[in-house]
Amino acid sequence: MITEAPPEVSSEPPRRAVRRRTMVFGLIGLLLVGGLAAGAWWPEQKVDVRAGTDLVDAEGMAARFGIDVTLVGTTAAGGLVDFRYQVVDPDKANPLIHDVDLLPRIVVEDTGATLGLANVPHNHGTDLELGGTYFFLLANANNALHPGALVTIVIGDARLEHVVVQG
Repeated sequence: MITEAPPEVSSEPPRRAVRRRTMVFGLIGLLLVGGLAAGAWWPEQKVDVRAGTDLVDAEGMAARFGIDVTLVGTTAAGGLVDFRYQVVDPDKANPLIHDVDLLPRIVVEDTGATLGLANVPHNHGTDLELGGTYFFLLANANNALHPGALVTIVIGDARLEHVVVQG
């Protein structure tokens, strides 16, 4: 009687299982890398800039920072926000153009979207003059501001609420 030798048992897994395992680990790796990249790209939830500030009216803003806010409006087909102010006290207003912590931030009251400048704008080394009208142009990121919207202006530790955006 002729008996066949039993097939050799290999300690290596079949090729199909190896390929499947490689694909699964590769996919998991891609998902991890993609998740990390998305986390770096996705904007963080930021603290509401209105928190910890004092509510002031127009006179209070003038008393603290020497300015009278005259306009918050959209311009350039809605792509920019024009923030204008008139100087009523140059000594109090001058830090606004020199200190990054005093740059105005505009918060849309309905959505909480916050617009602001990242850097102090170039000012040619001049100081603000009494009665002069000056402006900041801010990008209207994600078309956050629309004419008629109510916004809060935050400067330093003060906030001026319910300012109507002009068109």
